[in-house]
Amino acid sequence: MKLEYSILEHLSNNDNGKFVDITFIEDDYASLMSKLNELKGKNMILVDKNSGRDFEAFGIGNDRKKAIKAKIKMNGRIYFHSLKVKNLGKSKEERKSPWSLSYFF
Repeated sequence: MKLEYSILEHLSNNDNGKFVDITFIEDDYASLMSKLNELKGKNMILVDKNSGRDFEAFGIGNDRKKAIKAKIKMNGRIYFHSLKVKNLGKSKEERKSPWSLSYFF
């Protein structure tokens, strides 16, 4: 749920009509891809997987991560807004900021 929210938040905040790079949102590439496929299946986002170049002829393997770009659709905006409203409806203790103890470090 957190990954889904962060993906939709990033796409909503950076929406300029073009595909936005979201590769850096999650360190775990496999979980990011599975969540993107789930959101794409629910018709909330469009995913543009850049076709990487084939460098095997030069001795470079193709097992590296590819950049992922996505764009939010109207269904995704509506769902993100509903998640945002649910998050605002929580009590103050439940939505405590993760930065609350950061000043101790």
